[in-house]
Amino acid sequence: MGHLLLMWRLSLHDLRRRPGEALMFLLAVTIATASLTLGLATSNAVATGYAKTRAATAGPDIIAITTATDPSGLAASLADAPGVAAQADPVFAFDTSVRAHGHTAHSSVEGRDSSPSAVDRPLVTSGTWVRPGGAVVERGFAQSLGVHAGDRVTISGRSYPVVGVAISAATPVYPWSDWAQGPGPSDYGGRIWLTTADAHAAAGDTPGVHVIHLKLTDPVASLRWLETVFSSDRTGDSWVNTHTWQDVLRTNTNMIEGTQPALVIGGWLLAVAAIVTLGALATARAVRDNRRAALLKAVGAGPGTVTALLLAQYLLLTFLATALGLTAGTLSAPRLVDPSAGLLDTVSPPDSGTVFAAVLLASMVAVTGALGPALRAARTSTVHALADPAHMLTHHPRLNAVTAYLPTSFLLGIRLLARRPGRAALASAALAATTIMVTALLTWRTELDAAPDFKRFGPIEVRSDQTGQVLLAVTLAMVALSTLNTVLLGWSTAVQARRALTIARTLGATPGQIVSALCVAQLLPAVPGVAAGVPAGLGLYWLFGTQVTPPGSWLLTAVLVILLAVGALTALPAWVHTRSPAGRALNAEPA
Repeated sequence: MGHLLLMWRLSLHDLRRRPGEALMFLLAVTIATASLTLGLATSNAVATGYAKTRAATAGPDIIAITTATDPSGLAASLADAPGVAAQADPVFAFDTSVRAHGHTAHSSVEGRDSSPSAVDRPLVTSGTWVRPGGAVVERGFAQSLGVHAGDRVTISGRSYPVVGVAISAATPVYPWSDWAQGPGPSDYGGRIWLTTADAHAAAGDTPGVHVIHLKLTDPVASLRWLETVFSSDRTGDSWVNTHTWQDVLRTNTNMIEGTQPALVIGGWLLAVAAIVTLGALATARAVRDNRRAALLKAVGAGPGTVTALLLAQYLLLTFLATALGLTAGTLSAPRLVDPSAGLLDTVSPPDSGTVFAAVLLASMVAVTGALGPALRAARTSTVHALADPAHMLTHHPRLNAVTAYLPTSFLLGIRLLARRPGRAALASAALAATTIMVTALLTWRTELDAAPDFKRFGPIEVRSDQTGQVLLAVTLAMVALSTLNTVLLGWSTAVQARRALTIARTLGATPGQIVSALCVAQLLPAVPGVAAGVPAGLGLYWLFGTQVTPPGSWLLTAVLVILLAVGALTALPAWVHTRSPAGRALNAEPA
């Protein structure tokens, strides 16, 4: 029988016999790779979504905004400039406050004709295009106001029915869509279209601007075109401001400046939790793997073959989880990177860098979590593994002297901890990763609460809501994996120490002391992990965000809740372990 066929049959046998273990590992690695894929694919997804929206709406390459009462001279001058492929008629626009459903917000109001324009043709996604007496609202702005076709908005004291909702690539997505504010500092705002006559009537005495949209023969050279054309005086006595399509894309990308690091860092932290999951599963099945390795070596297999056979099922699940994570991240990226609904969603294949990072992360999880137990099983003596003698606690004279006068639960717990320091390090790292995400979530909440009232809407509202949702999702995934890991580590510790702890019970230790000992073995490494996670979480958030610090009571409560959860989740499998009679545990055959 070939090695590959043997690996396949043994892996398939394990998957059929214990599907729960395979499912836990598959979920852990899939969540980690999906988060990393989302983080790495967001920038590409924004560019792809904007490109698709720009193509569907004849988006301009250059946007010129002037305060001239009569923009025809500037429009004619720009139309005659070299490199101009198409130009739309100047559009009158003004900045005002609009009100809908009790909400008031800034918005530009543009006057447009019913017929399509040569450049910048907004795509109607709901309802119809402008008509006399009716307004069309940009989709991101409509979502923020909570309006739909058939609702009403008040513009400059006049009420208009919303006849449609549309998207455009001529301005960034809401809340940076208001480019009609003229000279001076600009405020955030939305975008609304009326007919030209309705726009002039709504503006009244309000000063407005004119917007000129241009298409170039070479869109990539838009900046060079601006430097060349506006090197001469084409503005006259009026104020003129210009934007390129690259400016629009850059502003759209800024919408996810807090989302991307949360996903990328969250993906690597989830990978740490996945390593712990795999390590706990490998530990729990160590006895089975040792016996399998012994049987394989008894029939002539070498250590390399044994190691490959034991790793095969983990690698198979790793490749499957990587594919699932890449697929989930790629499909979710377009929805995640457009929080204001101002772009057309589009799914594009992940680039080579994203695929490489996802494969690297998944491979790291598999190798780090499973290679050590597989090598130990391959190197274990065949006779020793088949006999499976009791694994007695290692004799540490100094440790025994230090713990001799401690209470029984602490004495046993510390010795269990000293017996497997590697497992303690994994548990500590997993809780540190969870604490980092919890701390980041609390810091985000503190930053939002500290923002002035006038900044809690518009850019901060949209961007912070998106960042908060991502932080919450990654934190919940991390908490779920940490919960699973705590239970698995507690169970595997109880299983591997069952004979030593049973002997302790026969010598007088009570079931309560055994449960407390297992809790001590989990809580002691949890304390440094949580202690390191708080400053690490603050540091990472400060690195990508604002330097704010949550109240000390919040952080202390979070630390206590995490430690109490570890103790409670460890006590459950420990209590189950003490339910079996001592004689049965001593006489139990290897699994």
